[in-house]
Amino acid sequence: MKFAILTGGGDCPGMNAFIRAIVRSSLNLKPTTSVWGVIDGWRGLIEGNFRKLTKRDTAGLAQMGGTILGTLRLPELKDDPDMQEAMALNLHDNYFDYLFVIGGNGSLRAAHRLDQIIKEKGLRTKILVAPGSIDNDVCNRYGFSIGFYSSIEKSREMLEWIRDTASAHRRVYIIESMGRDCGYLAFFAGIVTGAEHIILPGEDVDYEKLASIIDERDRDTRIIVAEGYEKSAQEIREILEKIFERRNIKHEIRTVDMGYFQRGGTAAVRDIIASSWIGYKMVKNALNHCDSGFYITFYAGQEPNILSLDEAIDESKTNDLSIPEYMLDFFDALR
Repeated sequence: MKFAILTGGGDCPGMNAFIRAIVRSSLNLKPTTSVWGVIDGWRGLIEGNFRKLTKRDTAGLAQMGGTILGTLRLPELKDDPDMQEAMALNLHDNYFDYLFVIGGNGSLRAAHRLDQIIKEKGLRTKILVAPGSIDNDVCNRYGFSIGFYSSIEKSREMLEWIRDTASAHRRVYIIESMGRDCGYLAFFAGIVTGAEHIILPGEDVDYEKLASIIDERDRDTRIIVAEGYEKSAQEIREILEKIFERRNIKHEIRTVDMGYFQRGGTAAVRDIIASSWIGYKMVKNALNHCDSGFYITFYAGQEPNILSLDEAIDESKTNDLSIPEYMLDFFDALR
């Protein structure tokens, strides 16, 4: 059999562990299999840019962040049928039996469209997809995205550094977090570091109450703002400074963007094990000629939840971007 691996969209820790798992599981379970990497994500698939991978190519990959195959964003792919058809034909003409994909929502939609074209034209390749996203916004009702826990670890480290300076100077820090329209990354980062407040997408913030929370603290306050919230950290700062001036609250406010610090670096143990487990299960199923599908799990050792690609792209059924009320109560109890 002949396999291809593609890493799509934004990079995340755990992608390299996924690549390693696909390559080594394939070659160990069926040594006659050949495994090829698609260079630079979806663009590489359009251009037919493939590189054969060996066990030696994956040595030392498990902990590495980013992706050795590269990934380039390609927003025009969504509306370009010629690009979509070129991908399907490149897979078929190069005799690939399976394409293994790890990426976010955009990659899931691209994989779904690719699978549709392959089936419409009667081509040979099947598509298996795993969620790779620091935002945890891909079918999160069925499991956690690879990269999510690594990003929480990076956030924890940075937020602890900020606490040290905030405490030394009696400052308030408003800290922007990635997450797109989903608040999970900001929320969990706030829980593990004991942030005083987390502003989530769509939240109706009581800034007077927030000012009171800050005023009650002696030395340091950290407020985490999820990327999907309608106001920037600077806009929040300006609102609070006006309230501080009116109420004679003596605290200096600074803003910080955690941004790309949350995305790179060494993968967390949980993401390494989860991506390796999903990759292994995908390979085993591919060797048994399974159909296309989306794979996700809550923990290694659990049989992955396998959804059809039609099911997986229906976000109204598979995805929940809001934090459940019971989790908000949990955070309030810890403050």
